[in-house]
Amino acid sequence: MQTRNWSDRLGDRIAKLFEDEYLKLSSACKPVIRSNGSKEWTVLSGIVAIDHLSVDKKLRLVSIGTGVKALPDATLERSHGRMVHDCHAEILALRGFNTVLLEHMNYMVTEQCGETDLIERTTAGVCILKSKWKLALYISTLPCGDASMKDLQTYNNTDTNRKQELTFEENTEIQWIDQKIRSILRGRFNYDRLGVVRTKPGRYDSQITFSKSCSDKLCIKQVTSILNSLTWSLMAQPVFLDYLVIPNLAVDRCQGVHHSFQDRLGRLPQKSLELLECNVPFFDNKSSKSEEPSSMSSVKLFLDLPERKCTEQAILNGLKNGFYTKGNKPLRKNCESAVSRLAQWKIYVNIRPDAKQQTYLEFKAGLSERNRIIQEVKKVLSPDGWISTRNDDCHILCDTAV
Repeated sequence: MQTRNWSDRLGDRIAKLFEDEYLKLSSACKPVIRSNGSKEWTVLSGIVAIDHLSVDKKLRLVSIGTGVKALPDATLERSHGRMVHDCHAEILALRGFNTVLLEHMNYMVTEQCGETDLIERTTAGVCILKSKWKLALYISTLPCGDASMKDLQTYNNTDTNRKQELTFEENTEIQWIDQKIRSILRGRFNYDRLGVVRTKPGRYDSQITFSKSCSDKLCIKQVTSILNSLTWSLMAQPVFLDYLVIPNLAVDRCQGVHHSFQDRLGRLPQKSLELLECNVPFFDNKSSKSEEPSSMSSVKLFLDLPERKCTEQAILNGLKNGFYTKGNKPLRKNCESAVSRLAQWKIYVNIRPDAKQQTYLEFKAGLSERNRIIQEVKKVLSPDGWISTRNDDCHILCDTAV
């Protein structure tokens, strides 16, 4: 993993672009000051395409995500593809990227054309990302999990009480989700241990999600690519990130990212990420212990298609803001966000109508090569075994929302 200090400060340009777009988001998508006067914080992330063939390195926004929340695993029982389990900013940005690709491929099918500004159809009839584009992921802070553990050590080692709360002896049960799988730790427990898989959320008093940290998910995507199962089946080849932009990456932070994203993978084939320096701070990042994480998440998708330029949505409890129903009541009709599993599946079956006879999970199980690669990566990251989240299936013929 290399770090480059370009004369034109590409990293700063990218960070400034995302901050400018963040300011344009509606107030519903942003943190607030609570009634007790405490300030909320969030994380900003996004995918940008860089025209590396142009003299000025033209930037084309693809997606933005904000958020720091993940749903408890038990809530997915009534999801049926509607609830976004992991609403951390970088995961929403990646989901947004895949939704944009699906929308572009759907447009090409509907309009019977061979290209959009992002993708084109080859002579073999499959889609590829246009060769002029390189992709960068911007994150306003280090991703949760392994890549940020050194920062957490520095932060907590000055607080004796906090260190005692999160540090345990080897056989202390509370740090494990499954005592037989000791290569997966819960949240920030034993933050001095590096190179292990960690689950969200970081707080020890939160409900278990089983969702893996952003460090772990981004690490896996260094091998599998940032395509999801749907876009994987429609694209001719995997699509990888070329650059990672994170503000204020000192040498020790760069080393932490390198270890987390590449060293952990060992000899597995992987796409090397290049770190771009950036000195543009994000003003809604956490800046003090008194600040509270925002419950709101959001996505903005830059489609740039005729009649459809962009889509912006605030997300609360994994659903479009205003659509959540408490308890075990059925979810409301059209509650799913544009980046939800169900929304993406609907676009996919419009592109491939024959897939409508399958459920989403049946389709996903059929991607044998992708599944093989994922299993190989999981074995390397967690030799003791893997802990999966609850199955969340959906079927277009069985839409049960009310």
